[in-house]
Amino acid sequence: MQRDLLDALRCPGAHEESWLVAMVLEARGSALLAAELACPMCGAEFRIVDGIAYIPGLAPGSTPPPALPSEPLAIDLVLRLAALLGVVESHLPVALVGRYAAASVALASVVSAPQLLVNSGAVIPAPGVSRLVVADRLPLGVETLAAIAVDAEHATPAFLESAARALRLGGRLVAPADVPVPAGLRELARDATEWVAETTARASGLVELRRRAPESVG
Repeated sequence: MQRDLLDALRCPGAHEESWLVAMVLEARGSALLAAELACPMCGAEFRIVDGIAYIPGLAPGSTPPPALPSEPLAIDLVLRLAALLGVVESHLPVALVGRYAAASVALASVVSAPQLLVNSGAVIPAPGVSRLVVADRLPLGVETLAAIAVDAEHATPAFLESAARALRLGGRLVAPADVPVPAGLRELARDATEWVAETTARASGLVELRRRAPESVG
């Protein structure tokens, strides 16, 4: 996982949105290989193991996510995905969930943006790509993603809602054609396979506390 992504991670607990506090145990350049993460509000603990962030935490005796087909997508499908995502260059990550992670290497040749692979299974990412294992939703802050593609296995209402919340204003979400478009997104196009929609409203996130200047006397 890349250090830059740490600021985007949030505790998935049922409380106000909270950053995670990190204790880095092993790093190589900008990549975090091992770290302990904790929520300062509820005390929940998570880990980065072998460069993969597990949120919720990695249970004792558990293994990395199950293997998914790792064959790269055909170039015409990668170009189609790039067009749907609508990102050419961005400092915010593009997230590829589940089977879309198979497009990672080829997509990097046409989209100049960091990548976040979510529940990507056996896919071997390129250097500089972050990996995240999650349960039923994305533990990311608001406006932390440039675009995201979610496969059928993960396209539940809760997951799509969290994906929409993590998108920047105008960011695009690609999902299977047979699931509803979440609130706050405007559908742009669809076919028998997928739809693509973009965010039209800003979501609320962390509230920054500011010290009020003292009132003048006299």
